[in-house]
Amino acid sequence: MRYFEGDHPELVGRLESHFDRVRTEFVQKGFRGALVLGGGYGRGEGGVMMDGNGPAFSNDLDYFLFHDSPSDPSLVSWCREIELRESPLLGIDVEIKCLRADSIGDASRSMMFADLVAGHVVVAGDAAFLSAMRRDLDFSRIDSEEATRLLWNRGSGLFFSACRMGKDSEMGYVIRNHAKLKLALGDAWLCLHGKYTPRCRERAAALETMQLPDQVPMLRQWHAEGVEFKFHPFSKGKTWDNLTDEAAQLAAAWGKVYLAVEEKRLGRKISHFQDYLRVPRLSPASSPARNLALALRDRLKRGACLRPVVDYPRAALMRALPCLLGITPGGVREAARFLPSPQGDPASIHDWEPVYSKWWTHYA
Repeated sequence: MRYFEGDHPELVGRLESHFDRVRTEFVQKGFRGALVLGGGYGRGEGGVMMDGNGPAFSNDLDYFLFHDSPSDPSLVSWCREIELRESPLLGIDVEIKCLRADSIGDASRSMMFADLVAGHVVVAGDAAFLSAMRRDLDFSRIDSEEATRLLWNRGSGLFFSACRMGKDSEMGYVIRNHAKLKLALGDAWLCLHGKYTPRCRERAAALETMQLPDQVPMLRQWHAEGVEFKFHPFSKGKTWDNLTDEAAQLAAAWGKVYLAVEEKRLGRKISHFQDYLRVPRLSPASSPARNLALALRDRLKRGACLRPVVDYPRAALMRALPCLLGITPGGVREAARFLPSPQGDPASIHDWEPVYSKWWTHYA
């Protein structure tokens, strides 16, 4: 079994010892279902960091635990124990998502589940149902909403990186989030045109043959850089001036690709963010009554709510993000139309960070 590119027997040994520990406990506890490793290491595309002290893991271990009763307290408690114990042992975050097998639904509609079905490692239990799904996978059917979700996540990472710019201890964080966005821009474009595939290098090859938007001339080069970073990440070697310039270019490119994706998802022409912020419903599938109830709950429980309340809650964050990235007509201050105001300067992204982070944690 290959978990990453290259020959790193020490890392393979550590990973498989981890599997043995987890598998043994899973069996001893008498749990049913299946524990499956997805993500990069599950697909054989995990990153290996070379930082001068030998090879090390870089990205998270993303587990899916399929069980008939995913909310069972004993199951959930065990998962949290594994996460807390194994994360420091491996030096990366170990995360376990508990869910029912039937929650996958049509795997071809979801980028996350399509990736999982296409490539995974069964650590414990029987996951034959995933192999059976592989025969019917059709990546051209992935919803355009998946591209929106990907860009929203990576655009948020760009905002959080901007808030850490210039802090030497955070350079690795900034470099990593820039690389993730570079990859995501190309991946979203592929998804938009029905060309997505779970293998990074296959996606890069597909992008080579596609016509790209004139407004994003670096899309192909950035995607190639993102692919290489995924396999061979690094945390140093750039200057803050370079990263600041790169952040501005990435924000502008994010805006172009994001609007193109949203045009397809919403089925309407959107030329500028000024038009986007005026779209009445960015989440048309969610009922206004439910949205209003969520807003009322947040007002009572959390002391504030997002706006507009009839298009709640992610749509408010989706409107606020381009403002915080400084690419809307009103700039950073315009985020106050959608988020509770910060305690400090509404023109400062640093003062907006705790506000956006709080609501992002609740609703991402």
